[in-house]
Amino acid sequence: MAYLRLFGALGPNVRVSIEVAVMKRLPASGLLVLLLSGAFGAAVLMHSALAQEASVYRWVDAQGIVHFSDQPAADSSAEELPIRYRKSDRGALQARLKAKSELDAAGELREGQEADANAAAEADRQKVLAERDTNCKAARDRVAKYTNALRLYKPGPNGERVYLNNEELDVERADANRAVEQWCN
Repeated sequence: MAYLRLFGALGPNVRVSIEVAVMKRLPASGLLVLLLSGAFGAAVLMHSALAQEASVYRWVDAQGIVHFSDQPAADSSAEELPIRYRKSDRGALQARLKAKSELDAAGELREGQEADANAAAEADRQKVLAERDTNCKAARDRVAKYTNALRLYKPGPNGERVYLNNEELDVERADANRAVEQWCN
């Protein structure tokens, strides 16, 4: 078993030492991949842990004013408090807020478009219902007229009346009943 030790720096005061135990012989390319992946993974873990949590320091200056900071006082009179906090990544926070506001704006736009489309669809539906109601009433009136009339006529080519015989009358009554079924159901 062989040990490989890697050294690196994540910041001015942070040094990383990684030991990798190699249990079997690896070709040079495999060893390089192992080294790079191990070093990169450890660096990412250490960096994310350091970037997310920090200490809070308390000290009193010469004028008696109490200070709290993430950096200790220069004269090392600072007391580290048992409080941990996470530093915010302002760029990521601003990007999230911008993305959220864009999503909200897009959602509002979509809701407005849907409301307009729904209003137009409702207006069309009301128009169709009014047309159906008008045609239904006309079809019922026609059926009532054809049922109660003893003789029906059509206007002739010269404006004279041409009276319908019984077969033509039955055809006209059947057409009137079909119109009622079409418009009133």
